Amino acid sequence: MQPADHGLTPSFEELRTDITNTSCLSTRQHCYGLSDIVKRGRKRTVMFGYVALTVLGLVSAWLPLLSLILVARFCYGTLHAFCTYSSFILLMEVLEPKRRAIAAFGINTVWGVTLTLYGGLGYLTRDWRILQTAATLPGLFILPALWVIDESPLWLIVNGRPQEALQVFGKVARWHGVDLPPEAEMKRLVEEQAAEAQNTTPKRSSMGSLLKSVVGDVVILLKTPRLRTITLTIYFIYIVVAMVYYGLSLSGASISDDAYVYLVLSGLMELPAYIFSGFIVQHFRCSLHPCCTTLLALAMVGKMAITTSYQMIIFFSGELFPTEVLSRGVSTAVMMSRLGSMGAPIITVLVDSMYPWAPYVIFGSAALLAGAGTFLLPETRGQVLPDTVAHLEARERRSWVMALEALHEEAKPVGT
Repeated sequence: MQPADHGLTPSFEELRTDITNTSCLSTRQHCYGLSDIVKRGRKRTVMFGYVALTVLGLVSAWLPLLSLILVARFCYGTLHAFCTYSSFILLMEVLEPKRRAIAAFGINTVWGVTLTLYGGLGYLTRDWRILQTAATLPGLFILPALWVIDESPLWLIVNGRPQEALQVFGKVARWHGVDLPPEAEMKRLVEEQAAEAQNTTPKRSSMGSLLKSVVGDVVILLKTPRLRTITLTIYFIYIVVAMVYYGLSLSGASISDDAYVYLVLSGLMELPAYIFSGFIVQHFRCSLHPCCTTLLALAMVGKMAITTSYQMIIFFSGELFPTEVLSRGVSTAVMMSRLGSMGAPIITVLVDSMYPWAPYVIFGSAALLAGAGTFLLPETRGQVLPDTVAHLEARERRSWVMALEALHEEAKPVGT
């Protein structure tokens, strides 16, 4: 939608962007709420999100009033959480560790291609209503596929539904032509994990108010030392990376008089970033390279580097939180990223009007601090996702014990 369509100034774009970001900020708790609190699961959350998003996208393209368009924009941002992040969490929970990076960054590469195609289609049509309709119609083709997706077996185990998890495992084994361990052994392992998760997973009777749910989730994610370190570090990195990503996007648009041309170029710039970040995660240590690529933003690599960092930290955070709080952790972290994206227009417009050099100093300094923060996070490459908070803390204690023993051995005099 163009501001000129309703006789508005270009600053309307800032309002529209912040409306979307505000809706995303307010809805992160409901994204995990349907799957974790209401006990409906990842699959139903994804199905609801895509159906509602497709319907709303088609309807909003032909709304006659500006007020209705803004309301639809708010709802659209809300539904975005149901689709994107519930799908991502479901994907991370069903894939083995060595396949996660390829799948996650493959999806992101498609996003870069979509940006390019969207900009090209907009350049040809020059009508936002037709563009909105054309962009939403492909959603109709994905709807039948949602009914053949299975529920996450990890989620079923953690939420006390081991028999359903065994059925999913059996279906997957038949699909791939492999044999599972004996039924009694599988049942014992699944029930042990379910019992432990039931003892550690916090119970809620209702979703409650937004403020209450946010406070409750933060308390859950801060209840143990290692989980607290991971949570606070991830929150800060999400805020910074989102602020720099959207800040560079908004600043870069000023170099082109045609927004659609810039969108095409922006999508093309992001494609190498997605491929590059996937290669790094697949073949190198995961925890070090978000730092390295974030620091590249200081060296004028700009959009490509921060896109790499953005995608890597989204993937990385999906491997850090235990399954029982995975949805809460990722959802609240992405909610924090919206604070950064909401601040980006303020920095690029208001601050830039007073001090043209200031936005780049702010973005660069923040990226430097976020890069340093990644050294507080553990390595996840090749590691099995912890099912519970207790598993995470136990694994970290073992890592510290092994590290101290190694230092002790190195400190021994030669010959002793």
